[in-house]
Amino acid sequence: MNRRNLLLFGGLAVAAGVAVFGDRTPNGPATVEAVAHSPSSSAPAAPAPARSGDRKHAAPAILALVPRQDLIGHAPPSEPPSLFGTRALFEAQSDSAKDAAPVVDTLPPLPFTYLGKKFENGKWEIFLAIGDKTYFVREGTVIDSTYVVNAIRPPTMTMTFLPMKEMQTLSIGADQ
Repeated sequence: MNRRNLLLFGGLAVAAGVAVFGDRTPNGPATVEAVAHSPSSSAPAAPAPARSGDRKHAAPAILALVPRQDLIGHAPPSEPPSLFGTRALFEAQSDSAKDAAPVVDTLPPLPFTYLGKKFENGKWEIFLAIGDKTYFVREGTVIDSTYVVNAIRPPTMTMTFLPMKEMQTLSIGADQ
C-alpha cells in the first residue's frame, strides 16, 4: 500500500469511529408545547421583545397563524389557474345554434403526437396520440369529426382541419 491509500483508510477509520462512538445527544432547541388561547381574543398578542440578557432564559413564543384571506385581501379563485393556459379550438356561435358547425378564428396547430408507422399490404398505417388516446389512421380516416387524413407520403402526412377546410402537414419521418 502506498501512502495515499493509508491516509484514505485512516480517514475512513476515523469517520467510522465518530459515527459509532460519537455523541448522539441533540443540540437543537427543546421541544415547545402549543399554548391554548382564549376564544375572546381576535388577534394574537405580539410577544414582548427580548433584551439581550434575557435570550438564554426566555421561553419561545408560538404565534397563531393568520388566515390567507387576511394576508392577501381576497378569497382564492374558485378554479385554479392552468399551468399551460387553455387554447379553445372552437367558439360557440350562440346557445340556439349548438348543432351548427363551430366557428374557428385561427387554424390551430395539430394536436397529435406522432408515435410510429407501419407499411402493410401496400398501405401506410400511422399511429398518433392525443393525450392518453391512441389512433391508428390510414388515408381517408376521419379523427373525432375534426380531422381527415388526406395522404400519407413519408416523410409527411397531409390532413384537413374540417371546420375550416384547411390542410396541414405532420412530419412522420422518412420511409424506412
